Amino acid sequence: MSGPSPGRNHTVVAWSFVAAQAALLIAVVATPRGDDWAHARWLDAVAFCVLALGVALGLWSALRLGRGLTPSPLPNGAVDLVTRGPYRWVRHPMYTAVMLIVAGVTIRSGSVVVLAEAVALVILFNLKARWEEHRLAEAFPGYRDHEAVTGRFLPARGHYAGSRPLASRGSDE
Repeated sequence: MSGPSPGRNHTVVAWSFVAAQAALLIAVVATPRGDDWAHARWLDAVAFCVLALGVALGLWSALRLGRGLTPSPLPNGAVDLVTRGPYRWVRHPMYTAVMLIVAGVTIRSGSVVVLAEAVALVILFNLKARWEEHRLAEAFPGYRDHEAVTGRFLPARGHYAGSRPLASRGSDE
């Protein structure tokens, strides 16, 4: 369960990612609404559905991670590699959930500034996930196998619900 202890540099980088992510999330929420695109009722409905999907995925992901849930991209050593629930199809469903929530907020915002902040957050999540994946591979010997059959933020092509061989799914199903 417990992987190698992170060095000070890893800890600083990890919490720098968290701080940047928090700053961008605050910016997305705090930036005033704009009128750069229409506020049609149907668009608000789409935004609500995307946001609700993000909340549901985030809750499901958090429940599956359990004690392994942490804002830091460093494994906390509290759980083994999780490959069930949404982690069966996606390596970072919590990031996907936050991106969906931000997409919902962005659609509703009507602001190109919020859109730019959302794009910056997606770029940050890509960098953070890449960095985190190196730490996960160090902490969990089976991580590279899991990585090979699951997508980072969306299901890997050809690896949807049950299309993977049973042996590569993990024994915790």
